[in-house]
Amino acid sequence: MSSISPALFLFDIDGTLLSTGGSGYRSFTRSCQEVLGITGPLNRVSMAGKLDRMIFQEIVEHFRPDLAEKELTEYWLSFKEKYIEYLRAESLHPRSWTLMPGVAELVEFSATLGSLALLTGNVRDGAKIKLSVLGLAKYFPTGGFGEQSISRPRLAEITFAEACSYYGIEFSPERTFVLGDTVHDILAAKAIRAKSIAVATGTVSAQDLARAGADLLVENFHNGAKEVRRFISGQ
Repeated sequence: MSSISPALFLFDIDGTLLSTGGSGYRSFTRSCQEVLGITGPLNRVSMAGKLDRMIFQEIVEHFRPDLAEKELTEYWLSFKEKYIEYLRAESLHPRSWTLMPGVAELVEFSATLGSLALLTGNVRDGAKIKLSVLGLAKYFPTGGFGEQSISRPRLAEITFAEACSYYGIEFSPERTFVLGDTVHDILAAKAIRAKSIAVATGTVSAQDLARAGADLLVENFHNGAKEVRRFISGQ
């Protein structure tokens, strides 16, 4: 029997596990425009690596400052309902939805070493739709989601505690891995003293990921498969 303790793998979704070919972005912006009464593009707000609740709040601050001091719960719930409606409609025709290179193999291998959970900016229902369409939902029975916090480091703490409770295991931070494609994922790993595995398949350059202090950086999970397997196996 191996003396290595069980590992915990916390995966980001967009840009790390998969791409929806713009479906998620279209659904998100369309819902914001409808619920908040905004016309025109929302590209003044960067969405990469952020939590859905945080993105929504930033959009309100940029485009509807008149609402900034008001209670936003009603607007947020209306937005989320519309967003899921639009994303579900887009998911019926997922021609451009795809797993990132090497993801299927990495997820299966990770499952032989320990337990998997999501650490994602997506709201729970959005994450479920995306993973279900591409056949990954069965690997991720728990996690932390974009409606639970507006801070990714804080969400990492919530997610780690939830995973320990769900699996009934006190995972060691040294055997906990956060896998993501943005600087925010690296900072989340640092917040829980976990190891970060950064992959340059999203919108953030490899140089920026390296500068943020990723413990391991790969171009993608196909070309970097051997490096990632050695790293998570403790070899």
